[in-house]
Amino acid sequence: MRLAEPADCPNHFRMTRDPLLLIDAIASAPDDATRSRLLSDGARDLLADPAAIPDIGAAAIGSADDPAARAAGSLLSMALTEARMARENDAPEGAALIDTLDEALAALDAARPFAPTMRLRLAQFYARAGLAPPPFATLSDEGMAEGMAGSGEMPDLGALIDPILQEIGDAPLQVHGALSELLAGLPGELAAMLVSMTIARPGAIEARLGLYWLLDPKPEFQLAAATALLSRAEAGTLAPDIGALLPTLRKWLPDNAARAALDAAIRRQMQSGATRTAAPAPAIHRAVASLPDGVGAQSLIAAVQIGSRRALAMGMLKQGHGVKDAFVIPCASAGEQKRMLASILDEMESFDVSPETLAAMLAHGLGEGLALGLVPAPGMVDLAEIFGADALLPRAGGTEAILDEIGAAEALAGLPAARRRALIDASADWAEHFDQGESWFEDTGSLRAAIARARTDKGRETAVWKQLSSRRDWWARLFALAAAVLKPGAEADPAVWLSFAAVAQALAEGRPMKRIPVMADIMAMTLDAALARSGGASGVSGAGAQAGIGPLLDQAGLGAAYLQGYLTALAIAPLQPTAQDWLGALLGRIEIPGMDEIGVLLEFLMIEANQADDAAADAKAVARSLAPLAAHDLRDWAAGFDALVTATRPSWPARLLGAEDKRVLREIKRIASGSQGDALRGELPSWVARRHESRR
Repeated sequence: MRLAEPADCPNHFRMTRDPLLLIDAIASAPDDATRSRLLSDGARDLLADPAAIPDIGAAAIGSADDPAARAAGSLLSMALTEARMARENDAPEGAALIDTLDEALAALDAARPFAPTMRLRLAQFYARAGLAPPPFATLSDEGMAEGMAGSGEMPDLGALIDPILQEIGDAPLQVHGALSELLAGLPGELAAMLVSMTIARPGAIEARLGLYWLLDPKPEFQLAAATALLSRAEAGTLAPDIGALLPTLRKWLPDNAARAALDAAIRRQMQSGATRTAAPAPAIHRAVASLPDGVGAQSLIAAVQIGSRRALAMGMLKQGHGVKDAFVIPCASAGEQKRMLASILDEMESFDVSPETLAAMLAHGLGEGLALGLVPAPGMVDLAEIFGADALLPRAGGTEAILDEIGAAEALAGLPAARRRALIDASADWAEHFDQGESWFEDTGSLRAAIARARTDKGRETAVWKQLSSRRDWWARLFALAAAVLKPGAEADPAVWLSFAAVAQALAEGRPMKRIPVMADIMAMTLDAALARSGGASGVSGAGAQAGIGPLLDQAGLGAAYLQGYLTALAIAPLQPTAQDWLGALLGRIEIPGMDEIGVLLEFLMIEANQADDAAADAKAVARSLAPLAAHDLRDWAAGFDALVTATRPSWPARLLGAEDKRVLREIKRIASGSQGDALRGELPSWVARRHESRR
């Protein structure tokens, strides 16, 4: 059942929930999956509307023993992660959330300075999100002295490290992440000293931590790690397996003091003559890659076997950042590996490639990062052991180098000009064949401002074309990478990957963008996204619509939960109700001042109804929407659901309802009348999804 507005139209009229209710729902989540969904959905909501982020921050600085404070801290880190990614992409909501939080916490700190332990906790939240902690989340030298009670002694390194090693010592990369978070709020010189002291400890894991810290964004950490590894090499306590990785990592580092110290460590290790422990060579059973998305992010996955051990090796490349993330997930068995891989691939459009192709993509990411003065993600240490040092030498990462490497330049040169034009024209069909094409549009703060300034459709188009023109090289490289992903599976139809290669080459050579169909599509999608974000053709902004609609609904007693239940029932009615029946029952309760408000209200209800229809098809989505509802909210939800059933009784004929359906409807009516609904809450998601599938 589809209504007047398209299902993918964004909801400009989001009804915000009490952030404290969300925190309670996260703290009391019945399982990790539910908790994860609540965190990710809540973080995205906060990014769209950061007004509640100060409340989340205030809740997060409560007692570390309070489950609600821990839940708030997790939500805070997740929201900061979303904001950091948005800021990297020049989307203004990222900076808005970060600035809103920083201002609120800075004001609290100014009124009553945070204790040192609180500063360190806040620093962990920021570090976990990949952000540098602000001043209120860091210790000054004076604050450090206060934290050490004026003793002047260094922190107990064993007390800092040993509990982490005991808990996750079999996952060195996680140990590195945990320690880096603990060090984030310390003065830089002291933190670097602790890095050096940690690596100097005699354990094997401590030496491996040195490899990860070589790839830290902070130059002082890189230098501390390289110097400590040199000391271990000189003392003969650097294991050959660790030392063998140093030449590879050296090629990933910029030419700085850390690399000079690392060169000395490599020479000393070579002089020792130590040999590596014999180990089985890794086998890569399957390699998979995604196409780059609209912000240039690309996922790489390999199913790996090392002896009897199984794992998934994962990397994420991002244009302008090089290797953004990398890690290895151990698997208990071949079956678990297969299930985990299938679960991941269910969530993304992916293409099988050869292990060599996957390694080449990583190498191009390394090359791009090195050219930008960026080190790769620390987890690349683990991937180097899987793919081998020679496979991960940084390569030139530009469009021309990528096309040459996959043989595209030679293949295109051998084609007639008409055939090359046809390949470029074929890009008009990409959106029909590749899911990732839906993300290929521009959305930056400067572009939003330029579109907003334009007074005509022509002016808005001109603004987008100007933006695309400034990003010609960026889009050319994106399509070259897509060609590299698609080539291994294109034996049956080489025109697919050659089409991407031809567009990349045309962009690199300066072909007018308006003569490249996919660029015209990107221009149109960019304008569509801007129009949707501004509230559509009506010109009503999200904030304005919410301000106008909220009071109307409140006066009629139609809260968010009531409306959610009402529209869920609409989505699963066995027979589609008439608009007169379902809309009439709602509009009859609302005092509408004038015709303008009617239009806004109808647009709002159509959007909400379509989104409820989409959600009802997915039991997990229904569960996510029900999880944060407190008992009184669930009663409102049930009341709304029952009201729709009552208003559209002919759409619920008994012949189309089974015994279970009738029982659930009776239970919903009881909940609406005040009965407890906890027992039914867990049953509703699967029932709603089944009813949605069986409707007519």
